[in-house]
Amino acid sequence: MRKNYLAGREGGDNLDIIKAVGREADRRQIPAYLVGGIVRDIILQRKNGDIDIVVKADALSFAREVAKTLKAEAKVYGQFGTATLELPGAGRLDIATARKEWYPHSGSLPKVCPGTLQDDLYRRDFTINAMAVSLNKDSFGELIDEFGGMADLKKKKVRVLHDRSFLDDPTRILRAVRFEQRFGFRIESRTLRLLKEAMDDDGMRNVKPPRYFAEFKKMLSESDPLPCLKRLNDLEGLRFMDSRMRLDIPFLKKIHGNWNLLKEKFPFYSQCPAWLIYFMAVVEPMEGPRLDAVLNKFPLRKDEKQSILQVQKKGDLTRRLSAPRLTRSRVCGILRPLSPAAIAYWRAGTPSRRIEKRLDAYAGRDALIRLEINGDDLKRMGASSGRGIGMTLSRVLEMKIDRQRMSRKEELDAARTLMRQG
Repeated sequence: MRKNYLAGREGGDNLDIIKAVGREADRRQIPAYLVGGIVRDIILQRKNGDIDIVVKADALSFAREVAKTLKAEAKVYGQFGTATLELPGAGRLDIATARKEWYPHSGSLPKVCPGTLQDDLYRRDFTINAMAVSLNKDSFGELIDEFGGMADLKKKKVRVLHDRSFLDDPTRILRAVRFEQRFGFRIESRTLRLLKEAMDDDGMRNVKPPRYFAEFKKMLSESDPLPCLKRLNDLEGLRFMDSRMRLDIPFLKKIHGNWNLLKEKFPFYSQCPAWLIYFMAVVEPMEGPRLDAVLNKFPLRKDEKQSILQVQKKGDLTRRLSAPRLTRSRVCGILRPLSPAAIAYWRAGTPSRRIEKRLDAYAGRDALIRLEINGDDLKRMGASSGRGIGMTLSRVLEMKIDRQRMSRKEELDAARTLMRQG
């Protein structure tokens, strides 16, 4: 008796959505399949909010009909024959026409054309990601495993489908390490040999830096990226960043441990992207032209670059923040120009107990203090200069930080006194 991989709880959290796609496929009489990582995660009983569907038909028109059924908006990409539906709860549904692909040269983007389901599965990175499950009524939940993905899942192996896999797409080197460490698997011996050979091939240079960066961000966004980074470091797999790149693993462990404590303890750090904290640790030993080359190579946002550059100045900031008898408002004056991510990274790596206490006081209390009064209040009191209003409010805020408590009346009285003093 064949097993239904979408029966009951085995189907995962999105089973109702998957069934709705299957019903639409039956209504239109087209074959439809669940493919890729979500199939792997259903078998491993892991959560996965992203649903990948392959159909043997026009994916764009099919996606529009599914969008109507799910009351979602479909974004279609005609040149690729794919569509994306954003699902409630931050999940995503991708629908594509079954395709086959080939690479004009190593590291290039692939060329694609319509193909069979087998073609579509063969173009995937690893066997554990090259399985499909039927969504049509007569075969609903049936596993299609052309390349031994189930056997590799049971043996806990990461294995490529063919010898040119890493040459075709060198970013798979990072994915191999990420999947190996996430699942507690091992890269299969032949696959490991091919991976190492690919790193010595000129094709790595053909990959556009943003593609490497996208994969590296996924690695740094893992719940624990340290095993990935250590493995990649051992493989000398960070050449895509810099030819001399080597990681300080003990320092990364310190950053990791302290960062996990900080993000739980202080809401101030809640908006800091975890990947950026680890990226700072990776690039901190670099400076001058080497660092500039990395920052210019990857598509970092302006605020992300600023955070990284602020960390590079922490020597001067450490000297200033180590001074004895600093008032709380003076500490705030030093820290306020810095991003929360830069402060979090500084705190995670500092060996100074005095600086730890001052950074914790800032993140836990002082950075969150706000005035009850504003510029309109000062205008009603006779203030006219915009610059003067700003300076007065800043000084009242400093007083409130140092006193730790001021009522609205006390803030107004302090502002009135400062305005009289000019």
